[in-house]
Amino acid sequence: MSQDEKSRVVSIPPSEANGYPFYSWAGLRIVEAVDGHSTIELDVQFHHRGGGGTEAVNGGIVAYMFDGLLGSAVRSIWTEAISTQVTITLNIQYLRMIKATSRIVGHAQVVRQGSTTVFAEGEILDESGTACAKCTGVYRLFRKHDREAR
Repeated sequence: MSQDEKSRVVSIPPSEANGYPFYSWAGLRIVEAVDGHSTIELDVQFHHRGGGGTEAVNGGIVAYMFDGLLGSAVRSIWTEAISTQVTITLNIQYLRMIKATSRIVGHAQVVRQGSTTVFAEGEILDESGTACAKCTGVYRLFRKHDREAR
């Protein structure tokens, strides 16, 4: 991204984004989303756990967390010309069970941006800081003048 494009980035403060239903539904909290990087936290509750009485976080919650995590990294590079974004693909590798008694954290970054397609990657860490899941994702950006975005 050029300096001129960076100066036109339209960011949403985490305090505002955290109130969006997508994030608040399961308790995701954006800590930071700036310059193509994001950090998200989830305070693990009973309803986030997998079946069978395990302490592990449910894989569906992990996928939901990755979509918010990578999506917020992508959102942090929008310029005023962008109106919305959608997820095209998420490819998740579950490396080990995410066992947590309180909080898990995710970090993501944009790795490549085209005119309408953005590639991002991220990982989710357990309480000890061990990477337990990794993800790559592709997002489609829609410009304000795109008919498809309306």
